Amino acid sequence: MVLSYYLLKPFYSLSWRALDLISKRQETVFYCHTPVDMENWLPVQKYLKPIRVVTEKIKTYNALKNMGIKVSILPAFPKAVIMCRVASHKFPSHKVLKIGMTHGAYHFKRMTSAKNYLPFSLFLFTSQRDLENAIKNGVKTGQVGGFPKLDPYLPAKPIDAEGIKGRKARILFTATYDKSGMSAIQHWLPHLPRLTDKYEIHVSVHPWTSKAYIDKLRAMPQVHYIQGSPLPYIQKADLCVVDTSSILAECIALGKPLISWILPASPREVPEINEILAKISIRIKDFAGLIPAIEKVLAEPDIFSEERAWANTIFFDSLDGKAGLRSAQAICKLLPELSL
Repeated sequence: MVLSYYLLKPFYSLSWRALDLISKRQETVFYCHTPVDMENWLPVQKYLKPIRVVTEKIKTYNALKNMGIKVSILPAFPKAVIMCRVASHKFPSHKVLKIGMTHGAYHFKRMTSAKNYLPFSLFLFTSQRDLENAIKNGVKTGQVGGFPKLDPYLPAKPIDAEGIKGRKARILFTATYDKSGMSAIQHWLPHLPRLTDKYEIHVSVHPWTSKAYIDKLRAMPQVHYIQGSPLPYIQKADLCVVDTSSILAECIALGKPLISWILPASPREVPEINEILAKISIRIKDFAGLIPAIEKVLAEPDIFSEERAWANTIFFDSLDGKAGLRSAQAICKLLPELSL
């Protein structure tokens, strides 16, 4: 648990109890850390009675307002909170019922301590394997909910190999944040201008990516830097170039072939992910290997398709577009007043 939990808990708990005496706490809120959380929440919210969205981040507040979503600034003193984070310290009272969901598919970095899951009455994971890993880590309140943010994009559209012939191939580059020690952005970012004559280049990077990299991306006029959801671009991409970001699971869920980077070992890496990548993607070590790999994938768009289907069974229990419904049903067992 973070230090702010212990610093704020006495004041928050006292305020919550006082407000509960004045008016019984009945509200459920959704805590939104970044707009990515909202993308995972909206396919669940559609099956529930509307609840208030709260955040402490001014940047998130402004982004949600621009999306037309009503949002309030913390503090909030609800009966219950739902979040796509392990951030119970934002509501430091055991009186507040807490329900959690993952904001990314599966766990592509080492899972946080099980102690951080203890305040949750329910935490929803994306697959049975994901849940089993959490249980091994000591999580006791887990359940499979799926990955709702994919619902609007399912079922995946088949690859149109013939359609590529009349246009530039669309290539999506993705990267986790560089300070994680698990990013490959340094391998490809300087070379992107060399690719734009032949390919249509789109780039999506983790929100925590260093400003220096973001500035370089913004300065490349022929490269499309994605600032919102990457899912519409994944859906239209012909192939995806990935490192260890969880976005690679979204790529294979939507049926896209992968090229992945071989990176040095990192303290936060999950060995299983590298083993999976070795089976489902073309692996490269440097930029010299990238263009030959791209041309191989474009010539054989179904390469590793069976292996990617196998990986989908690890990352997701089902890709039927109903994860939001299943998550909503699990939530309503604890909060029946949210049922439509």
